[in-house]
Amino acid sequence: MNLRQRVLELARTYRRAQAPLTPARLVDGVGVRLAYGRLPEGRFGAWMPEQNLILLDPQAPPRRQRFTLAHEVMHLLIQQDHDLLSELHEAYAGGELERELEALCNLGAAEMLLPGEVVDAAIARRGQSPRLVLELAEQHKVSEEVAIIAMAERGPVPSLVLVAGGRPLRVYFSARHPRIPDRLPRGLGFRRDDPLVVAVETGLPQKAASRLPNHSQPYWLEAYPKGGRVYGVYKAQLGGGGL
Repeated sequence: MNLRQRVLELARTYRRAQAPLTPARLVDGVGVRLAYGRLPEGRFGAWMPEQNLILLDPQAPPRRQRFTLAHEVMHLLIQQDHDLLSELHEAYAGGELERELEALCNLGAAEMLLPGEVVDAAIARRGQSPRLVLELAEQHKVSEEVAIIAMAERGPVPSLVLVAGGRPLRVYFSARHPRIPDRLPRGLGFRRDDPLVVAVETGLPQKAASRLPNHSQPYWLEAYPKGGRVYGVYKAQLGGGGL
C-alpha cells in the first residue's frame, strides 16, 4: 500500500470512528481543542502545539473552515502514525517533503468530508466534467476545494482540476492526479488566448486541446464558467507525454 492509499485509509477509518463529523468530533478524536481567531492573510487555519489547539479564521466561509479543520486533523493523524511518518521522511526531504505532506493532508481531508465512493458514483453518472465540482460541493455541503481534490484523485483518466478567477485570470486552487507531473501554484496567470480566459470572457463552456501554463505536455481541457469563475478539468492524453 503506497503513501496515498495509506492516507486515504487513515481518513476513512477516522470518518467512521468520529461520525457524524461535527467540528467538535473532528478535534475530539485527536485530543485537541478548537478555537477561532484572526490569522495572517492567506491563512485559514493553524495547529498551535503550545496551546494544544487548532485555530480557525472565523471570517472564512463555513465550508472552507470545515475543510481547513479536516486538513489540520490529518496533519495530526499523520504525525501520530509513526510508521507512515517515517516512510514519508524516507521518501521526501526539504521543500518536496513539505509540499507532499500538504498534498496528502488535502487528500485525506477531502476523503473525510466527501467519501470516494460518492465521487466514483457521481463521475460514473455525469462524467469527469468541470460542472461536477459545483454539483458535488452543493449536494454534499463541502467546499469547492474538497470536490476538486476528490475529482482529480478519482477520475478515470489522470487529470488536473482547478478553479480560477479574477482579472487578469489567476489560479485560485488546483489539485492533480499522482500521474500528472505538473503543478499549478495559486496565483498563476494565463495567456489572453487561453481557453479558460475565453470561457470567462464569453460566458461559454470550452472544450479544446490545451497546455498548462509554462508546460509543454498537451491535455484535453473542459472549462465551465460560472459567477466570474471558471472551472477546468485537464485530462491527460494517454498516448503521449510519458504517462
